[in-house]
Amino acid sequence: LSGRDMVGIAFTGSGKTLSFSLPLVMAALEEEARMPLAPGEGPVGIVLAPSRELARQTYEVVTEFCTALTESGGGGNNGGRYPSIRSQLLIGGESARDQLQPFRDKGVHCVVATPGRLRDFLKKRSINLDICRYICLDEADRMLDLGFDEEVGEIMNHFHHQRQTILYSATFPKKFQDFAKQTLVRPVVVNV
Repeated sequence: LSGRDMVGIAFTGSGKTLSFSLPLVMAALEEEARMPLAPGEGPVGIVLAPSRELARQTYEVVTEFCTALTESGGGGNNGGRYPSIRSQLLIGGESARDQLQPFRDKGVHCVVATPGRLRDFLKKRSINLDICRYICLDEADRMLDLGFDEEVGEIMNHFHHQRQTILYSATFPKKFQDFAKQTLVRPVVVNV
């Protein structure tokens, strides 16, 4: 939540998803409170996952937070305190048009994606990272093992200003350590 770059190393089931989803939603909430998203804008933050299954699970958690926030604050439209925070899942194997529609209609705050699909949308300029300030790579070690380093590198090149980068992993192999050194700025390392 302080905005520092971070490496988190923790085993499955230790609460990693909560610890990176909450700052994502908070960053989105701050941005929406400062200046509401217009159609065509977003995302404010991204979570990258190595598989469609993990992306879908993470998206469900993020959406739950967004929904709970809206319901507890009245959604902003009817006198409540919290504005509506929108999330979107971007994965291969599903309709690209359907995935892009929420960006065009209202703008999207939080994106959970697989690297290939996000890279494709960025390349085609279907979305941009102009206001994006937060990115988390979940299971970053697995992402590198699966050969997504090129896609991730291309995605990082679309950031034009300072961002908070979070890397989560169950292990801390040499390849991952090298990637962290190249990508992060004075990171906090939390090893559970």
